[in-house]
Amino acid sequence: MALLIAGAMGSWKRQLHLLHRWLGIGIGLLVLLWFGSGIVMMYVPYPKLSEQERIAWLPPLDGTQVKVSAWDAWQSTAQPGAPGAVKLNTVAGRPAYHFMSNGRWSSVWADTGAALHVTEAMARSAASSAAPGATAWSVEQIDQDQWTFGAVKMHRPLYRVEAADAAGSVLYVSGRTGELVRDTTRSERAWNWAGSVIHWIYFTPLRTNGQPWRQVVMWTSGAAFLLVLAGMVLGIQRVRLRQRYANGRLSPYRGWQAWHHWLGLGIGTLTLTWLFSGWLSVTPFDWLSSPGVTAKDRLAFAGGPLNQEDLSVALAPPIRARSGLLELEWRRVGGKLYFSALERTGRNLLNTDSGAVLSSVPTEALLHAVRATRPDVPLLAVDRLTSGDSYYYSHHADRTFPVLRAQFALADETTFYIDPAQGALVGHADHNSKWNRWLFNGLHQLDFAASLRARPIWDVMVASLSVLGAMLSISGLVLGWRRLSKRRPRLQQR
Repeated sequence: MALLIAGAMGSWKRQLHLLHRWLGIGIGLLVLLWFGSGIVMMYVPYPKLSEQERIAWLPPLDGTQVKVSAWDAWQSTAQPGAPGAVKLNTVAGRPAYHFMSNGRWSSVWADTGAALHVTEAMARSAASSAAPGATAWSVEQIDQDQWTFGAVKMHRPLYRVEAADAAGSVLYVSGRTGELVRDTTRSERAWNWAGSVIHWIYFTPLRTNGQPWRQVVMWTSGAAFLLVLAGMVLGIQRVRLRQRYANGRLSPYRGWQAWHHWLGLGIGTLTLTWLFSGWLSVTPFDWLSSPGVTAKDRLAFAGGPLNQEDLSVALAPPIRARSGLLELEWRRVGGKLYFSALERTGRNLLNTDSGAVLSSVPTEALLHAVRATRPDVPLLAVDRLTSGDSYYYSHHADRTFPVLRAQFALADETTFYIDPAQGALVGHADHNSKWNRWLFNGLHQLDFAASLRARPIWDVMVASLSVLGAMLSISGLVLGWRRLSKRRPRLQQR
């Protein structure tokens, strides 16, 4: 019986050892690249056009050119219902309305009421503000490329504008509104190939189809988790604290094997948590999925869709009152209309009648609006936050403060964060998203508390641990290469 048990144990360990070896040979390089690319992503995020860049590059709005109301412009599109969002800004020197409907933008000239059709010349004009030193331009129409995933999909087709400037700028202009919607530089693109593209397996042919990409990320990170888990089990089993190996050694290994053994024991647990949390990032099997702030929530908070009265409001008072106006956005809160005005100094909320700047939407109006998102459920608590809590805070993304935090008396702990200065829902948390916050942000980014998020403490901690993880991966790759090199002569002899 003892021999049978010993044989079974030996067979089990052998199979685990083979699993660890061949998984390491198969995806060890990818794990190494994940560690390296993670460091790059700490400093170079995936390209996007920030609001500060829009503020710097948008041309001023000339209100005297606006001859058509937003309602008449919307009617000219012949689209049913009401637009989900409306804004007014300048395109190619002329005012234009932009309407969001059914997940797509469409635009109408505000001086004539005619449909806006984007041309290459308009795309070049929009891009020129972001690359003023360019000596030449190259324009082509595309549907998407490596740098146009995410929110810009609602602007497709896009105009890709290459600028002959010192930064190697490539700009993307909406084929629907004529606005600049994304900017990249040569340095940013190069670092992203070493960062987000590798880390997220963000290659265009794969990322174009969301579900296959999600499956690839889920199964590769799952396989990497098994690789490290098997290594941890084997590594712990090989350590001897009492009956030590020759010369009193705790490990039977030497050279690269010893490095791999001790690095695995030292950082293996953290590597497991990183791989597990990376696996969670694509919500495998819809586990811990959360809806976030939905279109239905925003519509209820607004008090219904924009209507003819909202889109017929006279624009002269707010435009005259704000000489540096760049863009007007229609914003409803609990059935009342406001204008969100973008200026060189930032974004302000305006009274639609006078154009006066409002410090905030009244608290009672905000609470009335947020109650409409869950009309049959009482609010459990309402707080005013001037700094972050555990689920709404600044780290990789800047958050607006102060905010109202409104929690409903629901089993899923539904909570909304509301920006009173702009009258907008800016955050959401529920039971699933709270778990995901700790299991992903906490484990993957070591984002557990404000003291750990402080820079450069966070940078030093994450980068140092990532380097150790990379060393573990390198030692494993060396051992895997040596194993394959030994097998090659045997195969050649056969």
